[in-house]
Amino acid sequence: MLMRLSRKLLSVVVGGIIMVLTGCLGSSDVKDAVDVAKGVPRKTIDVSRLGMNAFVNDGRFGSIADQFAEVKGTLGIDRVRVLMAWDDGVQSGPDAEINFGFYDEVASSIPGGMQAVVVLTHLPSWMSDSANWIDGNPRKTFVEKFVKPVVRRYNKNNRIVGFQIWNEPNDVNNPDNLTMQLAASPENYVELLASAYSVMRDRSPGKLVVTAATTAINQNYPETRDYNRGMRDAGAAQFADVWAIHWYGRQYENLIRKSGIAEFLGGLGLRVWVTESGAQGVPEQLAFGEQTWPFLLEKAPNIEYIFVYQFTESASADKTYGLRTLDKSKPYSDLYISLRDRNR
Repeated sequence: MLMRLSRKLLSVVVGGIIMVLTGCLGSSDVKDAVDVAKGVPRKTIDVSRLGMNAFVNDGRFGSIADQFAEVKGTLGIDRVRVLMAWDDGVQSGPDAEINFGFYDEVASSIPGGMQAVVVLTHLPSWMSDSANWIDGNPRKTFVEKFVKPVVRRYNKNNRIVGFQIWNEPNDVNNPDNLTMQLAASPENYVELLASAYSVMRDRSPGKLVVTAATTAINQNYPETRDYNRGMRDAGAAQFADVWAIHWYGRQYENLIRKSGIAEFLGGLGLRVWVTESGAQGVPEQLAFGEQTWPFLLEKAPNIEYIFVYQFTESASADKTYGLRTLDKSKPYSDLYISLRDRNR
């Protein structure tokens, strides 16, 4: 009785989803809508298209060099996304020297045959005081005081292939976005990007410029997509080599719907990197990857790479996004094990 009722309810729900999606999609996309409503199948992950968020800032998982070597040698992934955060530990005041110590070690530890994209983001506490801004502009200050010195220092490191300018500028819960006046203004973000692009082309013309990714483009739809549209309309594609997005969750219908994400990405004229994508919980990551990443690569063909979020994290095994955890009973996620064993 319960099983029959459940199947009936499932039929109603699936039918409703199909009706909604069919109304949003063109007639040629109805089959895709039905496929999404039934469930995206799991497929083999193309590891050659993967990168890894590897911030290497927790020594409990090994040295910086050892963590990079594990990503490359054990998991078979030769692209990483690393973080260079501008915080009080890096620059304690507006006139203080930048402390590059940790970042120098990160940059020098990237092994041969591995490529790194560096995301530049965050603000030191003193940036909350507008008296410390150059020409009253926090975005200009970020570029002059942080982007320029970083690019100058690492422009000859051929294992760093590019710099990503900021992270999730639309996130209203990040106070740095409020200080930078980005959360409600894709136009202000493009001002920041254009300024950083000019610096990069002048000082490091061989490096890629990667846009900031918003929060997951498939979630909070269509608001997040619309922030991306605002970036595009303000000219972001003129100041970047790669457009970045983040993808969490399984809102696959937003990828293929009419005027949806795939259509938006296909109209950019740029290659696309998914600089963050992953799932919480060590037993959930493999299924998510096998469903999501082949589907993204199939439906949005200008996606070039997908960077797994993330290599290590100290959160509990049921909450972590990390492929490695500190939980002795569950130190490796199912995705880690699959990648490791596939690479043997």
